[in-house]
Amino acid sequence: MSWTIRPMQAGDGAAMQRLHQRAIMATSDAYYSLEERESWAFGLRPDQYVVPANGWFDVAVADDRVIAFCDHGADEVIGLYIDPAFQGRGIGSALLEQAERRMRAAGATLARVHSALSSQSFYERHGYRELERTTHKSRGGLLLPSVRLLKQL
Repeated sequence: MSWTIRPMQAGDGAAMQRLHQRAIMATSDAYYSLEERESWAFGLRPDQYVVPANGWFDVAVADDRVIAFCDHGADEVIGLYIDPAFQGRGIGSALLEQAERRMRAAGATLARVHSALSSQSFYERHGYRELERTTHKSRGGLLLPSVRLLKQL
């Protein structure tokens, strides 16, 4: 199946919300418990998917269906999620590479990401290095273990 990347459009929010929830809930128990995943996915709404100030929001689509998204600022990946049915096809890598090209073009020399533990190896395969283990307060109120990573652009 072929896919393309395009900027997020009005009307993509509901599909992005469903994709986001599926991706979170498909995260392995090895990283987060069911209670933690439910807290992470809690409260997602279609209107929350907006282009960040001084940033970009891209989606990958296949057959007019949103299958992945990435939002980023001038030097930070804010979120990158792939529908579980489409993982392992290079879509996340393509979205990340596009984000990094824009960061370089904006003058950034470093790229940052505050990531779920389950995504750490993905970022490390793309040259990111762990700065610190930390936590992130989920929308449901739980503190989830997470990691901050950095990459020289």
